[in-house]
Parts: sequence; C-alpha cells; structure tokens
Amino acid sequence: MASFDDFSIQLDEIEGRLENPQEAMETIGVVLIAAAGEAFQNKEFGTFKWPPQYENQPSPWIHKAGVVSDLAKGERIKSTRFSPQSEAILQDSGNLRDSFGVRVLSNMEVQVGSNVPYAKFHQHGSDLVGPAVQPITGSMRASLRREHEGAQGDNKEALGKMFSYFRKDSITTHIQQRPFLGITDQIEEDIRGTIELFIETGQV
Repeated sequence: MASFDDFSIQLDEIEGRLENPQEAMETIGVVLIAAAGEAFQNKEFGTFKWPPQYENQPSPWIHKAGVVSDLAKGERIKSTRFSPQSEAILQDSGNLRDSFGVRVLSNMEVQVGSNVPYAKFHQHGSDLVGPAVQPITGSMRASLRREHEGAQGDNKEALGKMFSYFRKDSITTHIQQRPFLGITDQIEEDIRGTIELFIETGQV
C-alpha cells in the first residue's frame, strides 16, 4: 500500500512537469502537423471533404490556375495541367504541404502554421479571405501563344480556353475552401492522450 510520502512525491513530480510542459506542447504541435499531412493525402480534414478541382468544367479539361501559375513563374506549362487525375490537389510543388512549423508560445499555448502566403486562401477559402489576384503580363501572353502554337489535339483546344482570361490585366481566382489545420474530434482525442501521458509519466 502506498504511503502518504509516496503520494506526495508523485504530486511533486506532476507539479514539476506542469511547470515546464515544453515537450508536451511541441508534441501537440507535431500531432497537428501530422493531421495536416493526412489531409493532403486523404483530401479531407475531419468530416470536411475537399471539393474536386474544376469539377463541372467542359472537356477538354485544363487546370486554369495552374497554367497561370506556370506562366507567371516563366515556366513551361506542366503536362499534368491537362489531366484532373494527374493533379494532386494542393501538391503541385509540395511547398504548402511541407511548410508547416511549430512554435510554443507559452506553457498553455502552441502555434502551428505555414509561412506560404497562399496557405490562407486554401485553408479558409475566398468566401472568408477574398479572392487571389494574379496580374497578367505581356510575357505571360506571349508564352501562352507559344504554348498554344506548339500544342496538339485536346491540349491545344484546352489552352485556347485561356486566351479570354489573358486579355485582362489580371485574373481573379475564387478559391474553394480545403482546410488542413484545426481541431477535429480525432485530433482532440490525440491531444488529450498526449497530455494524460505527460502528466502520468513525464514522457510523450
């Protein structure tokens, strides 16, 4: 049977852990980042299923925002821009998926976020944060013409859809919400387990 002194020692140990929960806070951050990675893999976050890209676009299909992004960077248009099956949602370069970091703000607060500027558009959607705006330059128009001249078949027809957009000074894109950060029922359960384990053993 445990003595009073044994209980006192255990309480002292727990109190000491709670005074410095840095490791537990960092682990909670890792839990959140892991859940974000699963969102990219499963195309859903908790009960929120990510919507398909350009779901109702008439054939031939083209990833309009992807084409604009390629040309804005001065790059050739990627072949995956012409196939919805080839386009991994929000994983064009992997920059967003790999950008999440953890910062412990206090003994009771941990921050997880991304330093990618466009992360907020996908996390919240344009209905909350407004649309994304991309200026169209003369060099982008010239690149589109060259790409169109060199394309064949469905790809050529798909690129032809882009000319009406490129006549404007800028393209405004309304981005659908595809969240990857936050608290789901499963994340809440994982965090609770992390805290309980830390209090009981000092390990996470």
